[in-house]
Amino acid sequence: MSGSGSNPDQYDGLLKRYAEEYGLDWRLLKRQMLAESGGNPRAVSPRGAKGLMQFMPGAWRDWGEGDPFDPEASIRAGAAYMSFLLSRFEEIPDERERYKFALAAYNAGRANVNRCLEYARQAAGAPGSFEEWVKAGRPPGPWQQWKVAREFLSMVTGRNAAVTIRYVEKIMGEEEE
Repeated sequence: MSGSGSNPDQYDGLLKRYAEEYGLDWRLLKRQMLAESGGNPRAVSPRGAKGLMQFMPGAWRDWGEGDPFDPEASIRAGAAYMSFLLSRFEEIPDERERYKFALAAYNAGRANVNRCLEYARQAAGAPGSFEEWVKAGRPPGPWQQWKVAREFLSMVTGRNAAVTIRYVEKIMGEEEE
């Protein structure tokens, strides 16, 4: 990322406001912002993601309004997108685990995390596709834990899996020693 840092605490009011509006924990949203941009509203990643919440141009068109470098617009869009992602992992009953899957999807793409879940379900002997799993009565299984499902992420994203795993662990405060 390029650009200079700023005091990330200055965004606490916005983080609290939009976390409350979208039903998120503001502290996790702040940790996500720090993981994404270091709290720098002018941050630009090597791949072209912009702003505090690091939106790619296509995702910004879907979720953002105005300037991606505007802190309020970026935080609002990031909170809205995280809320959306959380709603898409209904098969994960535990709220904290669901948050991990949503963070992974924010970082690696929802389609990639869905494929990871499919492989994890199959490995556990459950119906692989989400639709088949629902038809089977939604039996619970170990794939509903991020530490189990993440092992299949490299089958989908290759070497980038390690980046996503560290991203989730950092935000959730579960970095391994």
